Amino acid sequence: MTLKSTPDPAITTLLLAAHGSSRPGGHNPVRQLTERLKAKHLFADVRCGFLKEPPLLGDVLSEITAPELTVIPMLTGHGFITDELIPEALLAVNNSTTVHLCNPLGTAQPIADVMAQRARLVINKQNLNPDQVSILITAHGNAANPENARQTKALAARIEGLLGDIMTKAAFIEEAPLISGWPQWTKTENLIVLPFLIGGGMHGAEDVPVMLGIDDKNHPFVLRDNDAPFIGPLKAHGHSIWLCQALGYEDALVDVIIGLAQQQLKING
Repeated sequence: MTLKSTPDPAITTLLLAAHGSSRPGGHNPVRQLTERLKAKHLFADVRCGFLKEPPLLGDVLSEITAPELTVIPMLTGHGFITDELIPEALLAVNNSTTVHLCNPLGTAQPIADVMAQRARLVINKQNLNPDQVSILITAHGNAANPENARQTKALAARIEGLLGDIMTKAAFIEEAPLISGWPQWTKTENLIVLPFLIGGGMHGAEDVPVMLGIDDKNHPFVLRDNDAPFIGPLKAHGHSIWLCQALGYEDALVDVIIGLAQQQLKING
């Protein structure tokens, strides 16, 4: 295996490397993105591989025979998986394949615009007064990796700027500030929740709604049409909540992923 910074789409296999879920729920957005990217016919092949569910990343990598392999980590930021597990797995790739490992999808510059646009959609479709709206960016979090939380908080700050300074805060499933603390800092009548979760699964369908205080089992997206961009208003703690789909379901991610590969081409083109 040779690590390199610039892929050639015409001879490369594009691989979406994702965490996956040991308790998957609903349709997996990474699989959906894989099919949409295949339909673009920009790469020789498009595959996906997971650490926690089939097809397992190691099995997919063992099947790669293309001259070039471009790997997009389908994760929100840098951490143990992106910096240790994925590079280690790539060592098993055939020596005749040149590997291009890109930055995690969640660190791409357009992500803030994609999430801000989703918030604007809710505001416009629901005729909300922006002065009575707060935004909550919900992420997994990892107390052992403070850099991940820092990246998410920086994303929240960029989204706040794009939305004309509508208060935007980051909160987490597994570290402080916890999502469950949102009533303490939300002073507006309306709350728009943007899950910064690429894989979806039960985190988006169950954990986030429960931590928000939404206990109606009919509301999680796993039981809804996956094409619905958001649901609401839902009621909790005296506020109206609009809960958006996990980031991974955004159609715009197809172009973001293609852009990551094209950006590498432009660097050395």
